[in-house]
Amino acid sequence: MEVFMHKNLRLSCLLICVTLIYSGCGLLLNTMGASLFLSWLFWNLFLAIVPVLFAMSAQFIHHKFQRWNIITFVFSALWLLFLPNACYMVTDLIYLDSSLFIGADGTYLPVLSSWIQLFYIVSSVFLALTCGLFSTHVIEEILPYKKKMLHRFWMIAISLLNGYGVYIGRFLRLNSWDILHPVFLIQKLLKNIDRFTIVFSLMIAVFYLVAYWIFRCMIENESFKS
Repeated sequence: MEVFMHKNLRLSCLLICVTLIYSGCGLLLNTMGASLFLSWLFWNLFLAIVPVLFAMSAQFIHHKFQRWNIITFVFSALWLLFLPNACYMVTDLIYLDSSLFIGADGTYLPVLSSWIQLFYIVSSVFLALTCGLFSTHVIEEILPYKKKMLHRFWMIAISLLNGYGVYIGRFLRLNSWDILHPVFLIQKLLKNIDRFTIVFSLMIAVFYLVAYWIFRCMIENESFKS
């Protein structure tokens, strides 16, 4: 367990460092006229890092006491509460306007700033999603049960909650800290349940479930080699 924790700590530090370097490059590109959406993009990236911090905190407490306790549970609950912020950035691709890349005659436009914007936003989505997948793997390592079937049910449940969380953030414009107002939150959620809510949440859930399955296979393969 200690070996995995040290490895996770290195990976989490790497993610934070890459995010900081990425943000610095964004500021530099912006001063050069790239017109990046840095205000909301940096904020969303910060929120995507938060689940990693909570997951690592939960694993640290679990390793220290060698069992689950109330502090581990609290950090795990906070991780789950902020997890949708990582997958939320996938929907930020909507800010890419096709008119910036394709001309009226159907040809691709050689506008450098637009293509820089494309790669920068896609990179931020990849980075945020990696944070979410990694934090999920960290929490999975400290689960109190080892049966594969229970792990599958757990992952399906997490993916469904994650998908619904992305819907809440994107369309209801609610934030993770709105849980501090439970009455308002419940009323808002109950008033906004329809076919689109279910289908959209399921799409995100399936996307995250498949992405995590691939991520987990890669992690396990790497661990096997080492």
